[in-house]
Amino acid sequence: MKMDSHTDFISRRLGFGCGRLKGGHEKANALRLVHAALDMGIRHFDTAPPYGLGMSEAVLGEALRGRVEAVTVYTKAGLGRPASPGLLRTARAVVRPVANRIPGLRQAVLKGMAQRAAPGNFNPDFIARSFDASLRALQRERVDGLLLHEARAHDVLAPLEPMLARCVAEGRLGAYGSSTGEGPDRLPRFGTVLQYRCPGPEAADTRPAPGDVLHGAVRFIAPAIPQAIARDRQLEEELASLLPGGMNPAAASGALALAYALARWPNRLLFSTNQPDRLVHTLQQTLHATGAPGWRPAMQSLHAAFAGAGVPCMP
Repeated sequence: MKMDSHTDFISRRLGFGCGRLKGGHEKANALRLVHAALDMGIRHFDTAPPYGLGMSEAVLGEALRGRVEAVTVYTKAGLGRPASPGLLRTARAVVRPVANRIPGLRQAVLKGMAQRAAPGNFNPDFIARSFDASLRALQRERVDGLLLHEARAHDVLAPLEPMLARCVAEGRLGAYGSSTGEGPDRLPRFGTVLQYRCPGPEAADTRPAPGDVLHGAVRFIAPAIPQAIARDRQLEEELASLLPGGMNPAAASGALALAYALARWPNRLLFSTNQPDRLVHTLQQTLHATGAPGWRPAMQSLHAAFAGAGVPCMP
């Protein structure tokens, strides 16, 4: 894909979350996902040892092999890889059809899995071994970021500093920090990179530091957009003017959620999907919306609609 100034803006601001890159019979689709992201201009990838039932790093490494694009790669350490990924894939395949038919079951299963997950291990020896294994899986001599995965305030992290600083000095690591699937209040301040869940529209006073990485805009903001436009015909028309062919904004809520977050914060945003076609369409719509003259005014109108309705976009 030929890069222009606006596509370059997206390349600098968006990244692909690799939690859905799996092996086995889903590997071919995972490889297509990474290649589609690269073709659309994405140049930042975020993975972790447990992602994709333990296969995300290896799949990402294979997908990037032979590509000429200069990319940045972040991975994590602290949570281990699944001991039996094949068994987990089988269990997920059995549970998914049932969960899709029973409201709330999927969230209950995920909550139960989270409660049973092993606690993080932030012993320097464990982190060093995990980092070495990640480099091998990714087929890289260096990664740009290593994030402590779900570290908490009570975790003793200071002993990690000498080891991680040595990795930086050796050229195997660009930077390090911490990450969480929750908000920034759950993160210990460690290193120079923080990655956490994107604040919702109701978080009026939240100002992420410029270097922080945010995720979850599509998951937690997009569901509120159809609600907002259903209450405001003028807002619906304003958002439609940003989209190709004036398409229905409710059908492009993912792209509009990204456009909203891109306008609201200067940070890099991660997004994820397991469908290559959806990835391409979402990025095309996001490019169209953020390139439109009315992008920022429309996002201000959307934010005002959220604030006026007291929209709870985060659980």
